[in-house]
Amino acid sequence: METKPEVLALNGTTAVAFNVPTTTPLATTPIILENVDNTLLDMLKVRILSNSTLPLLTLFSSWNANPEKNLVHNLTLINWRSLHPYVIPVVFSNESSVINECNQASVITLPLPAVAADGIPVLKYMYRDVMNLFNTSFYAFSNGDILFTKELIHTLAQMIKSTTEDMRKPILIVGRRTNVENVTIDEGIDWQNITRISKSRGKLFTGLAEDFFITTPTYPWNEVPEVVIGRRAYDNWLVYNSRKMKNNVIDASNTILAVHQTTQAGNFEGHGHSNRDYNHNLLIKMYKNIKYYAGGLACVERFTQYKSKQFQIKTRKVHRSCSV
Repeated sequence: METKPEVLALNGTTAVAFNVPTTTPLATTPIILENVDNTLLDMLKVRILSNSTLPLLTLFSSWNANPEKNLVHNLTLINWRSLHPYVIPVVFSNESSVINECNQASVITLPLPAVAADGIPVLKYMYRDVMNLFNTSFYAFSNGDILFTKELIHTLAQMIKSTTEDMRKPILIVGRRTNVENVTIDEGIDWQNITRISKSRGKLFTGLAEDFFITTPTYPWNEVPEVVIGRRAYDNWLVYNSRKMKNNVIDASNTILAVHQTTQAGNFEGHGHSNRDYNHNLLIKMYKNIKYYAGGLACVERFTQYKSKQFQIKTRKVHRSCSV
């Protein structure tokens, strides 16, 4: 019998629940990997440091100075910097305190290229700027409270190594996050500790919340509307539209651990902000009717996994309601 996970879609400005069946149920507990090929990563590290191959990823975000989020942002900077040399971390900001914080962590800062909705960064132009400045195999925006481990770099390395994927074509890699409350500095500065707390305190979040978007250089960001970060609707629209445009969309929830540092603001922080419906209003104006639920992870046909310690990209059957 088909499972029916409940997901949220926007109808007008009201959240409406849909029961979207899928023939491949999403996991409900954090998935931790013991399949990382350190030999592959060591070889890749040597090649990157000798400039004989590209770094894997330019990883960027943006946030405002907020005393209540100081620890969260500091841990993010430390964590992203620990992914060197595979990853180039970048933070977009015009605030001197954020820039100083990044300088102390040896993280590159760039000025905000464009803002909307009372000063919120427009996503597409940040992609444009990092793609113009940095030469890497992938580019990714992530929310500024997400911690990664070496599973991120291993998944991307395996993607490049894969014989089934055409890296010259547009690829969008997304995944599900694991919420962990009150991450301490000792817990957040070490990959093993991040993995440990995801096991002991972590809770997988809804498949309708996508916090990072990894794309290849050919992904058509120039065609994406001027949606802003940190406000709802843009994440599901990106996945929905990528599926509609026949781009290669891959759910990497099984092979990328993404830990969300949950604070008192909770797990739906973007829903309480001013201009919370900015993206939805913009998209509805342009496209009239949008099947947001078709942009959830339950509707993504392709996914990564390990089987007998072998990295695989597989295809699953999704319910007919996922059609675009």
